[in-house]
Amino acid sequence: MSLISSECSESENDSNDERWDDWEEDEENQQNFKCLFCKQLFSTSSNDLFLHCIEYHGFDFQKIRLDLKCSESENDSNDERWDDWEEDEENQQNFKCLFCKQLFSTSSNDLFLHCIEYHGFDFQKIRLDLKLDFYQSIRLINYIRKQVLENSELENVTSYSISEISSVINNDEYLKPVLEEDSLLYAFDNDEIGEDDFNEKINLDRIEDQNQEMLEDINPTTPLEHELFKKLRITEEKLFNTQVQLKKVETQSDEYRNMVKESLFDIYSDSKSEKSVIPNNISGEMTNYYFDSYAKTNIHEEMLKDRVRTGSYRDFIYENKDLFKGKTVLDVGCGTCILSMFAAKAGASQVFSVDKSDIIHRAKEIVKENQLENVITLINSKVEDIDLPVPKVDIIISEWMGYFLLFEGMLGSLIVARDRWLAQDGLLAPSHCHLFLAAIEDDDLINDKFNFWNDVYGFKMTAMKNPVRQNVIVDYVKPHAIITNVITIKEVPLYTIDKFGLDFTSPFTFKVIRDGTIHGFMGYFDTWFTRNRNIDINNNNEKKGKKDEGIIYFTTGPDGTETHWGQTIFILEHGISVECGTIITGSFDCHKNKENPRDLDLKIKYKVIGTGGKDDESKIKEYSQKFYLRNF
Repeated sequence: MSLISSECSESENDSNDERWDDWEEDEENQQNFKCLFCKQLFSTSSNDLFLHCIEYHGFDFQKIRLDLKCSESENDSNDERWDDWEEDEENQQNFKCLFCKQLFSTSSNDLFLHCIEYHGFDFQKIRLDLKLDFYQSIRLINYIRKQVLENSELENVTSYSISEISSVINNDEYLKPVLEEDSLLYAFDNDEIGEDDFNEKINLDRIEDQNQEMLEDINPTTPLEHELFKKLRITEEKLFNTQVQLKKVETQSDEYRNMVKESLFDIYSDSKSEKSVIPNNISGEMTNYYFDSYAKTNIHEEMLKDRVRTGSYRDFIYENKDLFKGKTVLDVGCGTCILSMFAAKAGASQVFSVDKSDIIHRAKEIVKENQLENVITLINSKVEDIDLPVPKVDIIISEWMGYFLLFEGMLGSLIVARDRWLAQDGLLAPSHCHLFLAAIEDDDLINDKFNFWNDVYGFKMTAMKNPVRQNVIVDYVKPHAIITNVITIKEVPLYTIDKFGLDFTSPFTFKVIRDGTIHGFMGYFDTWFTRNRNIDINNNNEKKGKKDEGIIYFTTGPDGTETHWGQTIFILEHGISVECGTIITGSFDCHKNKENPRDLDLKIKYKVIGTGGKDDESKIKEYSQKFYLRNF
């Protein structure tokens, strides 16, 4: 069959018509772009051609195009090769210059041309010369952004170079975006792909097989047919290679987007423009409700009346006055400034009290009322955004603990403050927390919170049970309700824990201590204050404070005095009938909610193995139930 026979259908040709003109050239000049002035050809992209025109012919085509503000309708009238350098409409967003504050709303090309002309830095040339891949290019962009952020004089630089570029492009530190919404990270590579409208995932193996089958069916007979067949093979191979390149870049870009999305909440800058640990995509309502809630009197009244909570801080500070005398203290989330005033009375020379809530205005009056304004400085801000007049502080105090210890996400702010402001041998108060879990049997709780909906003034309202199953209940559990051993599911060493440790999955094994029914699980936490940061804290719930060692301890568990934290209760959808000795195995998963990291998403998986744990665990059904800890 010849290349031009009727068996080569029109439908087969139609699929390639739109691209044919872009690559149907003679063999030597395949996809080459000719300079507007001289005879030089460019085989990579039109961008290189325009850079050449600037450097050797003094003609800036892209700048002229911008100045004349060519309309979209005018662009549409151009030939099909316009697509080789006209960016996708999806990328019509603001790109910030690598150095100065200028923004470019048309394309990354214009930004890079600007960098050449005004800052003496040719990003695309470096990419080509060093053959940088996608991730190396990302590292280079983030490195420059970080250098400019740390040295504002670089905003006006007219010539820029990197001496140790090999160490930069291979350093994973620079995969972290410096700007939270850096459009350039996802657009710099678009100009070299050449197929902006090609957005689908390509099954490359299938395409290659189909093209090979088509070529095998072609039997050229005349010299012209042989020549055309030769060109067809070349163009088919070139198209396939382009698709491979596109798929590779598309995959790399998706991977990088996902990495940024997952880690953005945890990434914060060490610069003066350090951002909040709350992502920008959270609505204003979500970002404000937390601070607004702490502006109200009732919540501070509840916390101050919690003598276990407030008394523990007071006792540690007053019983260790030698640690506080003459020291600089940072109070993170100061509220009414009660902890700051304890520190001031203990002899601290300077206390910085930080709170974003409007309670700070009443706190200023409280400090003045107690004549401590010469020691205590109040700062109305997130701790992530503050600038202190001192390089480091000696002590950080903070009451950051929420329900189930981690609710409200304030531990992330404490970690930021610790890493940025605490001296190398500085003190944290508190210093250690442990999170515990146990199974419970509590008929009164089930009847009050769950079975109540079976008969409400003679009406069934069982649909109201769903929120009870899903939402964590904060209440008080009697010690006798515990039906298994108590286990530690999370240790929180505050001197060393990092942002990645705030989400966790912990395996568990419970042993039932009496016959009965497991209605759910119960969680609580214990807290230690220590004057020695290297002290070994026993990880069981019977550990008590030893004042002769400078340790103050309190528990929020059922065996201790009730606190405002109570216990967190996870009611199971179906109760579990158990005998003494029954083994329950599973895992507890705790993660920040993706839309509001101050909330928690939790999941409990479990298996009931039986007494002695002798059953074949692989044949036992695993149950899984999700729970949510929300403010509203």
